[in-house]
Amino acid sequence: MGILFRRLIAFLSVMAVALCALPAARAKTVEEWLEGYETGEIWFGEDFAYDITDEQACWELLQKPITILDAGQREMIYPRKTPNGEKVNNDKLGGFINGASAAVHVLGEDEDGWTLIEGVDYYNRVIRGYVRTRLLKTVTPNEKYGVIIDKLTQRLYVFIDGKLWSSVPVSTGLPNDEQPYNETAAGEYLMCSRVGDFDSEGMICAMALRFNGGDMIHEVPHNVRADGSRSYSRWEALLGQKASHGCVRTSREKSPEGLNARWLWDNLKLNTKVIVWDDNGRKMPYPEDDLNLFYNPEGGSYYHADQYCSSVKDAYKPLEPFLYADLDGAPYRKLEPCTTCQPVKRKSLIAKENLRRGAITEEEYLASLTPIAYPDDSLQQYYNPDGGKYYHSTANCSSVKQRFLPLTAFSYGELDTEPFSGLDPCPYCEPARRKAEIDQENLAMGLPVGEKPNAAEVEITITQAE
Repeated sequence: MGILFRRLIAFLSVMAVALCALPAARAKTVEEWLEGYETGEIWFGEDFAYDITDEQACWELLQKPITILDAGQREMIYPRKTPNGEKVNNDKLGGFINGASAAVHVLGEDEDGWTLIEGVDYYNRVIRGYVRTRLLKTVTPNEKYGVIIDKLTQRLYVFIDGKLWSSVPVSTGLPNDEQPYNETAAGEYLMCSRVGDFDSEGMICAMALRFNGGDMIHEVPHNVRADGSRSYSRWEALLGQKASHGCVRTSREKSPEGLNARWLWDNLKLNTKVIVWDDNGRKMPYPEDDLNLFYNPEGGSYYHADQYCSSVKDAYKPLEPFLYADLDGAPYRKLEPCTTCQPVKRKSLIAKENLRRGAITEEEYLASLTPIAYPDDSLQQYYNPDGGKYYHSTANCSSVKQRFLPLTAFSYGELDTEPFSGLDPCPYCEPARRKAEIDQENLAMGLPVGEKPNAAEVEITITQAE
């Protein structure tokens, strides 16, 4: 027994060393999952305008009959390489077209009961192959309503009787290397069933409308607190950006016209056409510099699109206007976008997203950025020499006790020398930032310290937070 035991221990030791010597398994990147496939960006053709303001073109597309696969809503139809042959693709949650709702393009004639088609799978890949001809079914969409979901703008648009009626912010799918199938696939679909509320990993998703297998349009998720109330804050803050597992999370806040997830649940009919526009290769335009934004100058933490935003207490309304061109200057640079009224994004963030989508080059990305300049060394700052912890932008800052006013002046050029180097900026009057802080912000945008570089001098890393 002792010899056998020692041999077993020796064998396990050898195996442990061998396993440690094996190369570590590496997950594919999203790009590698898509390699060799065209994606949903080609579904509507190379010259498609993606113009939500062209009501006639949008409505014609929303009313155009589509061909679906006449199978169950959750049934997975795998196109074949040849009639009755091998599957084109069999990746996890990939390679198939959902029945009953997902449109396909018919590419050929019947071949002994099989027809060549193309459709889009959960990876947003165009899958071309043969399906049984008897499955092909043409459906005319609902004549009153139509829905367009634009992954570029992260908004859901509703058309009624041929007119663009309203829109609300959404979150479509955010893929990652472990779950590349989280992407909300581009294409054309039919709203095929009313699912209602469901639990997804602890998130309660209400009023779900199925449009593509497991993908649904539903209210932004919530948790239920111990007292029975609902908490939306975690997921509501992500509206306007990709965040879901493939579903389309929709605002519970009403648009000015009254559109929200509840309206969709109450009004949309079965066979309403749902169009998903892809974002890859498309450029998000920058807002105009004279666009009005709004904030609360009395300690507000957010900037807003609506002067009377419902998230702001009535005592602070109407909010103070300022221009988009001033968003990255004092006192607005520290403001976060309001999660309720969903104002436009900062130019630097839009530029970074355009670069990630391949819509602009690195040279164009760098050219779009405006480096933050140092203040003039002669700019006057102020402090309290009798033990003050802050430096200030004004000699009479309201945060300082009256007996210490007026404060003593010094120049910005002296800020990093004694006795000023240990002072913090006043959180009330927001004096000029130190040069080191300005350098960090420029570096975060991809701009090194000093003059603006050319693209060859900078390595740009684009990250996407979930």
